[in-house]
Amino acid sequence: MNRTGLCMRFVIVVRTIEIIISTQRVDSNLICSGFDKFTRSSPVVDLLTCPAWDLLLSRVRDDMMVYLLMHTSIFLPQPKKTHYQVAGLPINNLCIKLSEYSAVSPNQSNLFGKHGLQKRKRDGDQPCGSFIDTCPPSHTEYFSGCKSSYCQSSCWDQEEKQLQLGSLNIISQSISIPTPTLENNSDRKSEKSSTSVTELGKRSRPFKWQRERKRRLLDPGISWGLTPCTSTYSDKNTLHEKPPNQFSAQSCHSHKQARKNIEEVYINRKSMFYNLDCSSAIPLKGNILRSLKPNFAGSDSLARHIFGSYDANGNAPSSLLICNDGTCPFGSKCLYHSLTKLLKVLIRRSRNCQYVRLLDKHCGAPSVDQISIGNSGSIFECHGSELNREIGEGTRGSDVKHSKNYLEAIDPQFAAKFYCPKNQVVSFIWAVCRSIVPADMLGTCSNWRMLRRNISKFIKLRRFENFSLKQAMHKLKTSWFPFLSDKHSLCCQNGKVSNSVEQRRVMHEGFSMSKEAAYMMKRNLTESWIYWLFSHLIIPLIQAHFYVTETEFGKQDVYFFRKSIWEKLTKGATTSFKDKGYCNLNDSAVRNILANRSFGFSKLRLCPKENGVRILANLKAYSRMPTEEFYFKDGQSCVVHGKKKPIKFDYYKSVNNVLRDTHAVLKGIKLKEPELLGSSVFDYNDVYKKLRILLLGLEKAKASMPELFLVVSDVSNAFDSIDQDKLLDVMKNIIVKDEYHLKQYHHVLCTKKTLWVHENVMLVDPNMSPRFSPPQFHSLHSVLVNQDLRSFLNKEKLFYTLREHVKRNVMQFDKKFYLQRTGIPQGSVLSSLLCSLYFGDLERKVIFPFLGRVIESKADNPSVRQNCLDPSISLSSKEDEMITNPSYLLLRFIDDFLFISTSKHLAANFLFRLQRGFREYNCYMNERKFGLNFDVGNTSGFVSNRVYVGKDGVSFLRWSGLLINCQSLEIQADYTKYLNNHLNSTLTVCWKGKPGHHLKAKLCDYLRPKCHPIFFDLNINTAAVVRLNIFQAFLLCAMKFHCYICHLSYMCKFSRKFLLNIILRSLRYMDVLVKNRMSSIQLDSLPRPRLELEDGEVEWLGLNAYVQALTRKQARHARLLSLLKSRLIAHQLSGCISSDLIYAVDRSHSSLLWKIKCSGKGVTKA
Repeated sequence: MNRTGLCMRFVIVVRTIEIIISTQRVDSNLICSGFDKFTRSSPVVDLLTCPAWDLLLSRVRDDMMVYLLMHTSIFLPQPKKTHYQVAGLPINNLCIKLSEYSAVSPNQSNLFGKHGLQKRKRDGDQPCGSFIDTCPPSHTEYFSGCKSSYCQSSCWDQEEKQLQLGSLNIISQSISIPTPTLENNSDRKSEKSSTSVTELGKRSRPFKWQRERKRRLLDPGISWGLTPCTSTYSDKNTLHEKPPNQFSAQSCHSHKQARKNIEEVYINRKSMFYNLDCSSAIPLKGNILRSLKPNFAGSDSLARHIFGSYDANGNAPSSLLICNDGTCPFGSKCLYHSLTKLLKVLIRRSRNCQYVRLLDKHCGAPSVDQISIGNSGSIFECHGSELNREIGEGTRGSDVKHSKNYLEAIDPQFAAKFYCPKNQVVSFIWAVCRSIVPADMLGTCSNWRMLRRNISKFIKLRRFENFSLKQAMHKLKTSWFPFLSDKHSLCCQNGKVSNSVEQRRVMHEGFSMSKEAAYMMKRNLTESWIYWLFSHLIIPLIQAHFYVTETEFGKQDVYFFRKSIWEKLTKGATTSFKDKGYCNLNDSAVRNILANRSFGFSKLRLCPKENGVRILANLKAYSRMPTEEFYFKDGQSCVVHGKKKPIKFDYYKSVNNVLRDTHAVLKGIKLKEPELLGSSVFDYNDVYKKLRILLLGLEKAKASMPELFLVVSDVSNAFDSIDQDKLLDVMKNIIVKDEYHLKQYHHVLCTKKTLWVHENVMLVDPNMSPRFSPPQFHSLHSVLVNQDLRSFLNKEKLFYTLREHVKRNVMQFDKKFYLQRTGIPQGSVLSSLLCSLYFGDLERKVIFPFLGRVIESKADNPSVRQNCLDPSISLSSKEDEMITNPSYLLLRFIDDFLFISTSKHLAANFLFRLQRGFREYNCYMNERKFGLNFDVGNTSGFVSNRVYVGKDGVSFLRWSGLLINCQSLEIQADYTKYLNNHLNSTLTVCWKGKPGHHLKAKLCDYLRPKCHPIFFDLNINTAAVVRLNIFQAFLLCAMKFHCYICHLSYMCKFSRKFLLNIILRSLRYMDVLVKNRMSSIQLDSLPRPRLELEDGEVEWLGLNAYVQALTRKQARHARLLSLLKSRLIAHQLSGCISSDLIYAVDRSHSSLLWKIKCSGKGVTKA
């Protein structure tokens, strides 16, 4: 019976595939992927002919089964809530088509979130997000070949204006009011009904009071007064001589688009970062203030720009009322005319403002004593408290002279420490705003305080945080802006129009502006003004005077460097390029290199660190160069008849995109031949397995743990010091096959906001079974799509690409090109693999033979041999017991070594060998990053810098995010990286949507990295340390919870019950995740990990952690603490607490975490 059913299923599936192949394209249905016509088999056929289909076949019969296979999409469930598509149109193609459709149809809702369909970042991509990864839409031809040409104007002003129009479109939608006509209302309803089918997610219905308010505003029976302007068109009195058909568009009517919530409008901060333009005045290229003159035409243009007179497509005007000067019924009291007068003042002041003097006053240069302190090695902020004084007649010259000469005293190596504190930046911006913005547009004194506070919040944002218009408008009141006071009238307010018969005739009957509509219009004008203030005044100010970047020592914090200091730092870095193995290239040499390969060059930027800068390269973005005929020999662009000629560019693929196949080959070699990597580990899983093997061997050799000797070291400038020729020689011995077969598949991930299509390439063995077995993914709610796309890569092409990447790595910095002579580029998808293979060859050929010789020489010692052969002599020390067969373990995470041995002699020799370095590989250790747990005798000048000793007296060695117990090899998480900065610098606070829901997700995110079996396995740690690791993870999470609440408190207030619920949810999440991780880890032949936790212990430890952390902030969390304490007292374990739990919650064992700075400002009870 089973055999008959199998034959029936096989025949149906195969016949269906043959029908589809004969009538349709093969790639139109996944059921045809990988089908072999001769053997009539494929992986999909095997899956669809399993016994699980018998029930379905018996119910639907053959015809319906064939129909389902041909016309439906079939997904098979896989572990971890993933699915494998076996039939139907490939879902990745469908996602791309839907994304293109949503991009073409502006009236349709975006199915893929704010940024549309996106590709997931690869492992080698940089996390900093400082470069654009995508190619412009107009450059789609570029993907089909190695490069393409595109004609584009070289005038940056045009690009800037287009960007401004894009931002203008956003705010013009946010300030619009629906036109109160029945026709418009019905059109809107039909439009909404047509788009609702494309919206994803749960639809939220507005509250009743919101629906009533909207109904009142849209009801045509209620008077609005949004009438056209009362002035008539004449040839003598016009606004910019506009014809009647154009002027009629500038009526008092608003956009017919729905008004956007200010929570959905964001100030774009991206242009603020990494700007190298050195301008002494605010107007950068493309800024509107630079092109306007202080006259009526200029102020009118600025008014249109600020208040959204037109959207990006030049459609209907916004709510600002445009009227003619001669026919306005209100004259000087007209809101429009009062605004144009104020904006005329703003333009005049912006042209005459002394920006540099204000910058020197508020962000003054450090004194000579402070410079000497900064150069000595301490991190320094140029506070300039002595310089924050008024610049008078007698002191102005000396201050300017000091600001010009202080740069000469700064050592370029320490210039990265002379950044401006954020409060000084806020002071400078506020001073400029007060200097150029009329007082009526800044509001009353109360508004001043609120506006300056909001500016301060904007400046203090971390790297990846967003700033919405709602935050910019926080606590700003429209009534506090004098230019919007009642003394200024709106042209369409019927109650204040004069009694002229002609004016009454043009006013629509029944259309008088209600108080609510007038308020909304003024509110929209305020929003437009504040949006423009931040986007087009504050951000250009920052761009012109500061270089804004993150730093290596500041986590997620943003740092502001004066352009003069950053220029000093940049010059110091470029002069040191020669010492680091970089040489200059001219444009012709660059073109010759790029002409012979399929990828382009990478762009560099500098990231400050404590003693200089780190060079970061972006290898994931496309690159472009002007074609040779559009440039003169001096590099200047062509000019024809006084105008710049449009430049044609050659576009090149990104480096990482071309290296994708090479990376797949090397990754496959890594999995098949792990011995080539030496002692390399790539994650906690590798460390856990190798540590388990060592401990298992020690337990078999001796009942008690022997004395252990540990050495930790780090390679100095690992990536930059690699010998390129030696690396290529190593790779020649690794890449030995003539041809490598690759397979491509797609992984579609579904998140709450968007869909990600992850394109994967893997190395396959052509001699193995064709059954598809992709690597395991950790993402939930995903679909795996295998279209059986195969390709091959021959040895010559692979090695040519690798040689071009290593030997001819072209990089661009500050419009100059450089060639890297030494080392390999960081940020490449190959960097970590190449580095591991390079040092793996070093270990196999130098370090392991050296350790073998040391062991043999010690075993051949006559005294040791005599002691071992004479049974009457007892071995007195543990070292002598292990000396003839010492056990050791060598681990290396990229360039960070960890050596563990039971022989002090072997550990000391390993240390001395590392100190000497390896000349053949140009590999030398960083003397400041050695660490060991034993004395090395007469070695002079050696300092162990990686040992940490807690208040309980337990000593640890720090290595790759782990604290390793020097006596027992127990593992704890390393939290020392949090000691140098405030805990706030590690957060990314999200105000989007519902902040409380984001906080709930963040609490789980904070716990996830510390839920690895290496911290909880009783084969490694004792029961007390396992519970201590759980407690410390909760303790750090509780501290971050406090800091997060502090940031949200100025805008959001949460009930104590809500906070308690999300805390309890995170405790349950930790409990489940720990057990799942322990049960799912793959250990091959090793014994399973042991986890012995009683029911309720994880919750009890979490409650204790939150109570201890929040007790230090009782004033803020008084009511929440009462709930937590009552929950803890009522816990089932409160009556019988074990000694292991008492050990875990003891403050002395977590002294490291209590040193972390996590205090918050302000007192707001939760």
